[in-house]
Parts: sequence; structure tokens; C-alpha cells
Amino acid sequence: MRRHLSALAALAVAGSLAGSALAVPATAATAPAAPASAARITPSPQSPLKATVYYNKYVRRGGSFTYTIKSKNVGEWPTDFAGLLAILPKGASKTRVVSKSSSTVCDIEKRELICFFDTLKPGRTTTVKVKVWLKRSTKGSVYGEFGTFSVDVPGGVDITNPEELDKLDLAQDIKYLKVRTKIIR
Repeated sequence: MRRHLSALAALAVAGSLAGSALAVPATAATAPAAPASAARITPSPQSPLKATVYYNKYVRRGGSFTYTIKSKNVGEWPTDFAGLLAILPKGASKTRVVSKSSSTVCDIEKRELICFFDTLKPGRTTTVKVKVWLKRSTKGSVYGEFGTFSVDVPGGVDITNPEELDKLDLAQDIKYLKVRTKIIR
């Protein structure tokens, strides 16, 4: 139980850092380039995740549909901690995680979904299903964005201590998959 609580605390900090890392590329384009000696190269994670999203292409007005997100460890090492970030569609009246593994922890706040996975061994997959109910007034198309992340923690780092986590370079290159569902009459 202690491992799950400490991992959840660490991931909460990592989630906020990952969110701030998403804003960096927009500001980096306007800032002058740093000298080559001062540039810091962030290695890619040793256990990257590949996300696959299954979804309905069409839905009736005021209806509901389900996103099925599969995350697979395509690296050669087990994940230290990993998860899923999602931006759910506008025009939803209700969203709910309807299926997940017992070791996955998920939270939905407004349109944002975050899930933390237990250790994924190489080649293993975990699945999260999210059901979305639309408002009757929603027209056109709705969009969902889904991205996975994996963070490598060096040995000897206490992931329950926020000061040690701040010293780590947890900037992630999260690639979002954007999916579109068209609303029909």
C-alpha cells in the first residue's frame, strides 16, 4: 500500500511538472537560443508507452459513446511510473471511467482526465475505458486528446520527497492523439 501512496504523491508532482513542460515549447520559439555548451539534452525514457485510441466515429445528438485507450510499454525496461493524460470533449454533460485495471488510479476534473499506471513490464498493455454523455445542445463534432507519459526515476531517489523530485528533470515529450467524433441527428 505504501508504494501506491508514494507513487501517487510523486505522480501528482510529476503531473504538474509535465503540464508546465507542455508550455515550454511555445515560449522557447521566442526566446534566444542557448549556447551549445549550456544546452541540456533530455534523454528519452527507457520505457516509452505507445497509445492506441478506439472511439466512435459517429454519435447521435444527446447520446453517449466510449473511448478505449490502450497503453503499451514498447521499451526494454519496466516503467518506473507512467500514466495517461486526456482532454475530454467540450459539450459533455457527464464523463466517467467505466473500466480500468485494479492497479490504475484515475481522476476526472471537468474536462481533464489523469490516470497513473502501476509498473508495466515490456510488451505489457493496460486499458482504460471512458464513457462520455453529450448534452442535447451539442452540435457538429467533438474532439478528444489523449497522451501517455513514462518517467524514469534514478535509483536512490525518494519519490515521496518533493524537493528531490524538483531536482529531477521530469520534462516529458507527450505526443497527444486527437480524435474526432461527428454528431449526427
